[in-house]
Amino acid sequence: MKKSFSLKWFVAISFLALGLLLVFGYSWLAARYFMLGMDNMLTMQMEQAGERYLSTVPKAQRSTPRDFEGFLITPDWQQLPAEMRRAFGSPPVNNSELVKQGPGVAKPPEELYFLIGYQQDDDRVFISRSISPATISSIVESNVRGNLHTLALISGASALALAAIIWLLLQRVSGPVARLGNWTRSLNPEMLKAPVPDFSYPELNDMAELIRNSLTSVEESLEREHRFLRHASHELRTPITTVRSNAELLRKLKEESGGDPREQLALERIERASLTMKHLTETLLWLGRDSGERLPENTFALDQLVRQLAADLDYLLRDKEVSLEIDTEPCEVTLPEVVARILLGNLIRNAFQHTSRGSVAIRQRNCRVEIFNQQHNNGDTSGELGFGLGLQLTARLSERLGWRYVNRPQRGGRRAILWLTES
Repeated sequence: MKKSFSLKWFVAISFLALGLLLVFGYSWLAARYFMLGMDNMLTMQMEQAGERYLSTVPKAQRSTPRDFEGFLITPDWQQLPAEMRRAFGSPPVNNSELVKQGPGVAKPPEELYFLIGYQQDDDRVFISRSISPATISSIVESNVRGNLHTLALISGASALALAAIIWLLLQRVSGPVARLGNWTRSLNPEMLKAPVPDFSYPELNDMAELIRNSLTSVEESLEREHRFLRHASHELRTPITTVRSNAELLRKLKEESGGDPREQLALERIERASLTMKHLTETLLWLGRDSGERLPENTFALDQLVRQLAADLDYLLRDKEVSLEIDTEPCEVTLPEVVARILLGNLIRNAFQHTSRGSVAIRQRNCRVEIFNQQHNNGDTSGELGFGLGLQLTARLSERLGWRYVNRPQRGGRRAILWLTES
């Protein structure tokens, strides 16, 4: 399972990365402009030195290199020191363009070379200067180091201030969000009736109100459903009992007096429909009960219950080309018998009802009951009815009792397995 990334940390890291990018970007930009400023000052000094050199030194005395105002000025490229020519490779092309070079690239150079070509009218000279740690004055070095330290200090302080602001912002926002989450997780029917707490922000308060209204609506719907199940189940039991008792009375009267066979068929349909309604009513009644209510248990023979249910529902296989196989072994269990009867009756009825031509196999081993129906006529889609109300009720009842229940489609049929014990 992929581990999800917290929204809080995602926002924090995103803001921090963006802030650090801006801090380091502006720090690099400040350092670059600092160096450009130093280069511009040096270029201006070299130009001024070249201008004064050409105006004060006679042309006849310019044939040899000369130190002038701290710069080496030469009329020819070849008169520059050999190490400087090696460092630059070729003379600068543009007028008053500063070029600088150090002898090494892999490590900081021990000496830096600066060079410009300065031209005034027809006179052109090369003005150069070399700087090494030994030639830099202590004041200049101190100023440069101080400026770099100040830049680094400002950058670090900006990064720390940004991190602190982001942390405070997240604490200010994540606190109410966390309280909203805790409040939502702890909601129950009693808390839904209480006013919504204040979560500091109107948006969170609106969300909390929306959550409470939604859950209240769901709770009211469930309560109405439970009331309907309880009332309907209780109200239906009396008429169903009346129908079954009168159908039994009619059967006995017909056995004594005889009668039309069509009346016998109609009577059987009434008995079957009343039996189905009886099972469905018992199922709805169990589902309508409170989940905390302990169900009454008794000891019974599971194998005999399976065979009895199959015999009671055998009428669903009449006039059908369906072979029935029942394989059981003696097993006594102490469970809620009524619920076991409802669950197994639903599964067996589903298999019988939705197999028109094929086979049904019922196998019971200890507390495990397996029901498999095979449909031979592939064109019949009645097997899709296996997703009906009976199986939905079976799934809900088995989940409430903690019994393991599996219902899987197979090739041409369906296999249902029920373990009548907690998984």
